[in-house]
Amino acid sequence: MVLEEPLFQFAVISDTHIRPSKESSSPWKTNLMTNDRAGWVVKKIASFDPSLVVHLGDIVHPVPHLPTYSQANQVANSLMSRLTTSVYYVPGNHDIGDKDNPMVPAYIVNDEYIQSFKKYYGPTYQSFDHGDIHFILINSPVFNSGLEEERKQHEWLEEDLKASSGKRIFVFSHYPPYIYRSDEQDNYDNIDQPGRGWLLELLSRYNVEAFFAGHVHQFGYKRYKKTRIYNLLSTCFVRQDYSEMFRVQPAEEYGRDDTPKLGYCIVEVYPEGHKVEIYRSYGRTLQDDTETIVCEQLNPLKTNVRPFSPLGVHLRHPLIEAIDLPYMGPLDEFVRKRMVNDYPILGLWETGIGHLRLPLEDLWETENRKRIKDLHDDGYRFVFFAVNTQDTGLIKLNLEVIDALEIVVPWEKVKTMIHSVSELRESTGIPVYLANIESSIHREQKGPKFSHYISHGFHIDHVKPLEEILPRKECIDGFVFQVEQHEDPLNIIGRISRYADENGFKALANVRLSSEDPAEYLADDDYVAEKAVEAALAAYMYPNVTTFLDTFIDHDRGYFPRVGLYDRRVNPRKSANILRNLSLAIQGSGEKIVEIDVQNKTDAILFELEKAYYRLFPLIGGIDPSPCTTVIDLVTGEINPKNDGEWRLEIVKKM
Repeated sequence: MVLEEPLFQFAVISDTHIRPSKESSSPWKTNLMTNDRAGWVVKKIASFDPSLVVHLGDIVHPVPHLPTYSQANQVANSLMSRLTTSVYYVPGNHDIGDKDNPMVPAYIVNDEYIQSFKKYYGPTYQSFDHGDIHFILINSPVFNSGLEEERKQHEWLEEDLKASSGKRIFVFSHYPPYIYRSDEQDNYDNIDQPGRGWLLELLSRYNVEAFFAGHVHQFGYKRYKKTRIYNLLSTCFVRQDYSEMFRVQPAEEYGRDDTPKLGYCIVEVYPEGHKVEIYRSYGRTLQDDTETIVCEQLNPLKTNVRPFSPLGVHLRHPLIEAIDLPYMGPLDEFVRKRMVNDYPILGLWETGIGHLRLPLEDLWETENRKRIKDLHDDGYRFVFFAVNTQDTGLIKLNLEVIDALEIVVPWEKVKTMIHSVSELRESTGIPVYLANIESSIHREQKGPKFSHYISHGFHIDHVKPLEEILPRKECIDGFVFQVEQHEDPLNIIGRISRYADENGFKALANVRLSSEDPAEYLADDDYVAEKAVEAALAAYMYPNVTTFLDTFIDHDRGYFPRVGLYDRRVNPRKSANILRNLSLAIQGSGEKIVEIDVQNKTDAILFELEKAYYRLFPLIGGIDPSPCTTVIDLVTGEINPKNDGEWRLEIVKKM
């Protein structure tokens, strides 16, 4: 499908932490790069020609009581003046002082600091209309301060929202209302009570559509009733206290220089709903920049239309995981903060993947259920799996988010279970798929080694066990199949599709990236990219087979390790970028794949859409695009690149 044109688009930038030239008030090496990194982002934002830009605060790094504060603001004004559109500023704690909290390292917000901000950037709170949207920018550091500024803003915001009732409203703040749940204790990274409760009640009362915040230097996505709350990336460095989210060695500077987590945001506004795109800057500076034309990122969040790729993924790591951060100075030395790692959601936005496979147990926790429901409302679809499940209570409690059930059974017991599985299907109305378990006991013992093998799903070459159930196929919706590590997903899924059609059922197919050997680890990005591309094309070509790639995030320890689309810090691997740009090329055309040449793959994968022929070249170069051809570097997204890329897609329009 071709996306409709937006009414307008605007940019959001946050936490630039500009410093005076040749000076830094911080001990971190990354702070010496803040100006150059912000300069690169400003240039990229300008290339979008947005209608306006909103800066979410912490414009400068030196806090107001430092002698370098004035010079830093002059540098910031000079840098931001490179944008030719209107720029609106929200004050951050580095700009006007911290909230009144004994656990913060800087001086507290006061009238003098507020006046200094106004001198450089204008009002500390304001509102205006642009198109169909009422923009509200608030001064969050003054919440609960007792200052006259707080009282005036309180009265103004109540009146402004009342006067704007019925309009679509976007709110912009430095502090997020909360980082885990709305009733969490006060900490450095949220709005303290009672101001938080008052603000959230207003968001609910006036049906605020979107709330944008910075401060934590981390991506976050929450839903508070009808309001979508976005935490946006910094342009310059990562708050290293949040590196504790990841069970892996930190990036440079104890996690501070995790460059794939730096970036900016472009928001597209539509007649109904909006789309938020997070662009990773990777800490680039103007010295690193090369002029490229890049594919627009696949639509990650749009409340009325979502062009999801038909490919699904296994989520072996939790989609929603509450993490307790260790208390650490200088921020929250006396508080244990709880938060959720939302980077898997960003990864799903980036790749356009909307079909997710999860264990049924993920629905036990209240917070999990809420987040899954929020994502389901956004268009995500969930297949939940269980072994020998009889937990109909949990299933019936969550009917609205279970799009299909995968019941895994020891096949020797299937005849005794088919009746209860059929009853479950009839009583819930949920599609049910059956999978067999295969383990070491089903394999012939050869030699002294014990294989530790475990798998599920049928192989297309061994469907004889299915024959005893096929006469009763009306009791279920389909069966689960497995594509092994060494196999060709395009070929195997095509055969599964034909077999399912011939026998009148649908199928799920799991494309396995791990070896049968639980100790073998194939850490090869190009291998994963090849499997991901073929699985994605098969998912487009064979809609009667729901295809899942196993796995989404690296599973690099324990048994059956495998490389995924994202690493353990949930930063994109090469395969994620390739998958994203391939999806853009296919879905951006608005056409369906009508044919794939499965039999004659050599150096290229050939497939055909309604109006164009496509050739996908993995790991070769030297392609000279003809005048009627578009070439896309699938790793970088560059169109008609000057240099040969590793993975390229050639598009030839039909005459």
